[in-house]
Amino acid sequence: MTRCRTAILAAMFAAAGASAVLAQDSNEFWPEAQYHYWFDDRTRAIAMAAVSRDMASNANYQAEEGLTLEHRFADFLLGRIGYRHGGATDGDPFNENRLLTEQTLRLHLPSLVIVDVRNRQDFRWLDTGFSMRFRERIQVQRDVTIDSYTFTPYASAEVFFDTRYGQFSRYRLTAGVTLPIVRHFSLEPYLVRQVDYVGSSAIINAVGLIFIAAF
Repeated sequence: MTRCRTAILAAMFAAAGASAVLAQDSNEFWPEAQYHYWFDDRTRAIAMAAVSRDMASNANYQAEEGLTLEHRFADFLLGRIGYRHGGATDGDPFNENRLLTEQTLRLHLPSLVIVDVRNRQDFRWLDTGFSMRFRERIQVQRDVTIDSYTFTPYASAEVFFDTRYGQFSRYRLTAGVTLPIVRHFSLEPYLVRQVDYVGSSAIINAVGLIFIAAF
């Protein structure tokens, strides 16, 4: 089953790349702040705020904030439910209220490798009407310890199915690392390659940086 899923994702990426070959690349910066509050060792709330900044114009064009509740039902199963609000900051009419649900299957492999297979459902109330988006993501990560310092590099691949088009409309490739700073605080820099190939074709190369406070 895992090989089949991998083959399907690879085929989607190849088709998407071919469809988006004429799209123009844009470079962006995605800063984000998160606050994690742990109720116990299985349940936490995550508040977040983020902006998207176009590097060519050196201006923010979109902002997002939200709250998510996560619970670990077992070592191999996590669930989330949350709300996000997004809106344009450059005068564009874009506005979104989004309810999200997630189910993550966590696989613990040899050599301390962790693989997360995440299914996410976005219920989207947009300025253009209601739609849904289904997101499938595979992420691989592993803790690395040098002397007494432990950090976590990761890589992921994600595809988006959008009901507005009735087909897969986007894929996203991400590579990053979680870097603890001091107790309760960490940074997560990452790189993204995102391709939209339905509707208005677009390719985004983004540098992201998440500041995380966890208590």
